Amino acid sequence: MGYLRDIARSLRARDAVFFGGYALYLVFSYMVFHSATVLSSTGSLGYGFEVMFSMGAMGARIVVYLVCALVAYRLKPISGAAAALMTIGVAIVAFVATAMVFQFAPVSTPDLFAPWLLLGGILLGVADALITLLWARFSSTLTLRAVYLFVVLCNAVSLVFYFAITLVPAPAALPIAALLFVMSAAFAKKSLDARPSVESEFSKPVFGGAVKSLWHPVLGTVILCFMSGLMLQISGQHEIPLSSFQQTSLFTSAIAVLCLLLPALLIKKPLNVGKIYAVALPLSAAGFLLLPLIWNAAGGIVNSFAQLGAMVAGIILWCMIADSAHDTKLPSALLFSLALACTNAAQLAGTIIGFVNAETLKQGDLVLTTVALVSVYLLLMAALLLFKDKRLTTTEETGPAAPQPTPEEVLSSRCNDIAAAHQFTPRETEIFKLLAQGYTMPVISEKLFVSENTVKSHVKSIYQKLGIHVRSELIELVNRP
Repeated sequence: MGYLRDIARSLRARDAVFFGGYALYLVFSYMVFHSATVLSSTGSLGYGFEVMFSMGAMGARIVVYLVCALVAYRLKPISGAAAALMTIGVAIVAFVATAMVFQFAPVSTPDLFAPWLLLGGILLGVADALITLLWARFSSTLTLRAVYLFVVLCNAVSLVFYFAITLVPAPAALPIAALLFVMSAAFAKKSLDARPSVESEFSKPVFGGAVKSLWHPVLGTVILCFMSGLMLQISGQHEIPLSSFQQTSLFTSAIAVLCLLLPALLIKKPLNVGKIYAVALPLSAAGFLLLPLIWNAAGGIVNSFAQLGAMVAGIILWCMIADSAHDTKLPSALLFSLALACTNAAQLAGTIIGFVNAETLKQGDLVLTTVALVSVYLLLMAALLLFKDKRLTTTEETGPAAPQPTPEEVLSSRCNDIAAAHQFTPRETEIFKLLAQGYTMPVISEKLFVSENTVKSHVKSIYQKLGIHVRSELIELVNRP
C-alpha cells in the first residue's frame, strides 16, 4: 500500500484524471468490440453482420499495426498532439459511418447497409489501433510497478463505468462510445505532456534481445486470443441474452482484476511479471475445459472465461512490453505493434474458423472436446517455457553463499542488494554492476551491445534513484559497510 501512497503523492490531481483516460478507452473497447452493446442499440442486425463488423475491425487493426511498426523502425514518432488529432479525426469519420448504418438499417436491405457496416468496423478498427499505440507510448514512460498498477487500476475503474453504461437506454450507446473515445484520446495527449519526453532509438542488438525476452509471452497470448475468437463462435454467443453476457463478463473480470492487483499491493520486492504470467496462463484455460461440459449454462459463463483468459494475458503482456520499451529505449510503437499484430491475427483466425464451423460443432461433440483439451495442453506448454526462461526471473540471488566468496562475488551481491532496495530494472542492475567495477560508458556500451546514448539514459536513471551525481559517490556507496 505504501507504493500507492507514494505514487499518489507524486501526482497532481489533474494528471491523475488524465491518466484515467485509459479507463475510458477500455470502456469504449468493451462496448464496441467485446460485446454487442453498441451494435444492439439499433435492434438486431443479425449475428452474421456482427461478426463481419468484428472481422473488419480486427483486419484493420492488423494492417495499422504492421504499417506503424514499419514506420517506427525507420522514422521518429510524431508528436503526441498530432497523433491525438489524427486518431480523433479517423474516429469521427468511423462513428459517422456507423451512425448512418444504424439510421438506415431498419428501412433498407442488407445488401445496402452491409458495406457501410463493414466500413464502420474497418474505420473503428483503425481508430482503435491508433489510440492503443497512443496509450502504449505513455505506458512506456512508466516503471514496471507503475505501469502494472496503472493498467490494472484502469481496468478496475473501467468495469465500474461499463456497469453504469449498461443501465442507460440502448440508443445512447453509440454517442456515449464516441464521447468516451474522444475524451480518451485527448487525455492520452495530456498524459504524455505530463511525463518527461523520452528519446527512442533503434538498435538491432537491443531489438533482438527484446524479441528474445518477449516471444514466449507473446506466444502464450496468441494461443489464448485464438481460442477466445474460436470458442466465442462455436459456443453460440449469439444465443445468450446481452444482459446475461454483460453480467457474467463484469463478474469474472472483476475477480481477475482483483487477483492481478494483489501482487502489486502486497509484494514489496520488484515485480516479477513473468511468474505472474506463467501462473495466470494455465489458469486462464479453465473456460476451455468447462466448454464441453456446461456449454452456455450459467448465463454464458464459458463465453466470459474465453474472453477472460485473453484479457488477463493481454494485461500482463502489455506491462512486459512497456517495461521492455522503457528499459531499452526502443520505439514503443515498434514493440507494441508487432505483438498486437500477432494477437489480433490469432483472434481473427479463431473467429473465422469458429464462425465457419459453428453449425457443425454441437455440445458434447468429440471434436469440440478435443479442441478444448489441445488448447489446455498448448497453454501449459507455453507456461513451462516461461518458467524455464531465465530472462523473466528476478535479479536477486537466492542460492547459498559460498564459504569463501571472491571479491567479485561480494561486489555482485552488494550491487544486487542496492539494486533491489532501489527497485532497479534488470538492465539498470546490469549497468550498475559494470559501473561499480569501474567500466566507462563506451566500454559498457560495447559489452551490452547497446548504444552509448542508451547507457547514458540508464546511468541518469540510476543516479536519480540513488540520489547521487557522480561516479565517485556510486563507488563509495557500493563499498560502504
